[in-house]
Amino acid sequence: MKKLLLALLLSPSLLFAQDKFSLKGQLDTKNNNKKIYLVHLEDQGEKIDSAVINNGQFHIDIQLDKPSIAILLLDHTGNSLKNQGAKDIYRFFIEPGQATLQAKDSIAKATVKGLKILDENKAFEENTKLINTKLESLNKEFASLSDAKKADQDVLLSFQKRYATLMGERQDIIKKFVSGNPSSFISLYYLNSELANDEMNVPEIEGLYNSLAENLKSNIFGKMVKQRLDQGKVTGIGVLAKDFEEKTPEGISLKLSSFKGQYVLVDFWASWCMPCRQENPHLVSAYEKYKDKGFTILGVSIDQSADAWKKAIKTDGLLWAQLLDTTQKIAMEYGIDAIPKNYLLDKDGKIIAKNLRGLALEEKLKEVLK
Repeated sequence: MKKLLLALLLSPSLLFAQDKFSLKGQLDTKNNNKKIYLVHLEDQGEKIDSAVINNGQFHIDIQLDKPSIAILLLDHTGNSLKNQGAKDIYRFFIEPGQATLQAKDSIAKATVKGLKILDENKAFEENTKLINTKLESLNKEFASLSDAKKADQDVLLSFQKRYATLMGERQDIIKKFVSGNPSSFISLYYLNSELANDEMNVPEIEGLYNSLAENLKSNIFGKMVKQRLDQGKVTGIGVLAKDFEEKTPEGISLKLSSFKGQYVLVDFWASWCMPCRQENPHLVSAYEKYKDKGFTILGVSIDQSADAWKKAIKTDGLLWAQLLDTTQKIAMEYGIDAIPKNYLLDKDGKIIAKNLRGLALEEKLKEVLK
C-alpha cells in the first residue's frame, strides 16, 4: 500500500501539473515548417516560446507555476515574429497542466481544451454574453449615425448615459462572478481589468479582493489591485480629499481646505498638455455658469516653467485660483499618473466624482447644485 501511495505521489502527471504547461496542437498541414509562438505574462514581463509545425502538429512545453494570460501567434507567410505584418492570433488563459488545440484555417478560431481555467473563462463568457451583445448593438447604432448626429452634444450625451448604464450592468455581473469564484484566476483578472479602477467603490472592491484566495493576492494582478485600493483610500469616491498648500501666480500661499463650503473641481493640468488645453474651454464654460451657485475650480499645474504656466493661464482665460506644483508632491499624493485629471469635491471636501470631461462636468454640477 505504501509503495502504491509513493508511486501516485511521484507519478509524472502529478509532478508535471505542479510547474509546467504543455500545449499540443493540430493545424492544417499547409502550415508545415512554420513557427508558432506562445507569448505569456511572467511576473512583469513577457516570455516568448516557440515550436516548429511538423505534419500539421506542434508541441510547446514551458515552465509555469501559476495561471497567466497568453497569446499564440502564427505568421502564415513563415516570417519571423519580429517582422511587421498581420499575425494569426489566439488569446487565452493558461495554467500548469496539459492542453490541446484544434484549428483549421486560423488559430484565431481555435478550440483549446484540457484546463480548468478554460472552463472557468467559458462560464464567465456565458455570464457576460447578453450584456456584451447589448454593448455591441449600442456601438453599431452610434456608428450608423450621420456625422452631424454624432457631433450633436445632446445625442452624444444620450449615448454616453446609455453606455454607462450598460457598463454598470456588466460590472454587476463581474462582481457576482468574482464573489462566487474566489479561487479562480479569471475572477482576479477581471477584478483587476474592469472593477479596480479610478471610479471604484473602494469598500466594495476591497471586500471582493479580501475574499480572493491567498495565492491570487500574491499574483502580479493581485498586487496591482492592492496598489489601486491603497490609492483609492486616499482619492476614492466618498473619501475626504487630502489637504495641500502651494502658491498662486501672485506668490500667495493657498490651501485646498480654504475652499470648504463650496463645490470644488481640483483640476490637474500643464501648459504643455494638449488634451488639458483642449479641455479648458469646457472648464471655462462650467465655471461661468456655476461660479455664482457655490462652485469653483482650483487648478494644480505640474509645469516646470512658471512662465509657460502663467502664459497658458492668460491665453486660455482661466479666471479661477491656480497653484504650481513644481515638485509634483501634490500630484504624487493624489496618484496622478496622467493628465488631465480632476476631482469634484462637495462642500465638506469629500470626493464625489472624478475625471469629468466635456459636458459630463456640467451634467454633474446640474445634479448637485439643484
